[in-house]
Amino acid sequence: MRVAIGDISLYFDVDGCGLVPDGPTMAERPTVIALHGGPGADHTTFKPVLDGVTEYAQVIYLDQRGSGRSDRSGPDLWTWERWADDVIAFCDALDIAEPVLLGTSAGGWVALTAAVRHSARLGGIVLDSVMPGAMDERLAIMERLGGAEAREIARRYWNGEATDEIREAYSRVCLPLYSRRPGGDPDGSDRLRRIRWNPGVLEHFRQALAGSFDPWPRLGRVTCPTMILAGEHDPVATVPAARRLAAALPAARLNVVPDVGHGIFREDPDQACALLRDFLAGIEWTWTRG
Repeated sequence: MRVAIGDISLYFDVDGCGLVPDGPTMAERPTVIALHGGPGADHTTFKPVLDGVTEYAQVIYLDQRGSGRSDRSGPDLWTWERWADDVIAFCDALDIAEPVLLGTSAGGWVALTAAVRHSARLGGIVLDSVMPGAMDERLAIMERLGGAEAREIARRYWNGEATDEIREAYSRVCLPLYSRRPGGDPDGSDRLRRIRWNPGVLEHFRQALAGSFDPWPRLGRVTCPTMILAGEHDPVATVPAARRLAAALPAARLNVVPDVGHGIFREDPDQACALLRDFLAGIEWTWTRG
């Protein structure tokens, strides 16, 4: 399905009911909006991982501006603020009250920016593998997981080197280190093929957006409930960075998940979905669907 907001049309998919029969009444369920990472990937990265969430919430999968099946717009509007405001405009268009934004990796940057700018509008945010560690932290983990070669390739890639050779090397050597699942991610190859990538968004992120993301001075504005998920062996969003983020947010709870890497919902979906269920159960909802 698609919905027009402002200058563009956004693609979204819905799984699960907001209202379910409960004897003589209809019971209300919260709405979780899944925000993909990449940047430049699409909502399919969450499928079928979030299938079980529909037992206790409605799930909306959203392709962000520039990505997947949504309108591409242009690099001047590929910004954290524009993506965050798009999410709120999307919720306004569909009359979604108190959504919970679930962002993985860069999708968490969008969720966090939305909470900084529109905290009162949200029921909560879930930040999965979100806050990047300091360069030395990330490089140390890359070296521990993949040796000196992985460290050097990551250093060049993260410093913005834009050659085909370094992109290929990072995909071949470093990306597999994101997962700590025994034997690797069994669905990883098919998942990557399913994505409608916009490589222009990813390159724009590397060259412009990554260095401009600095929410730290404004984190005090995030008053909605927040859950942070961090993988013990994440080479990108490090555990020390997650702890710093949790300490800076007024209403955050941190869960460090052992023996996993980047993307808790992908790495350990059963535990991630159980943590999400507990988080949603602890929120005091004020909406009503009638």
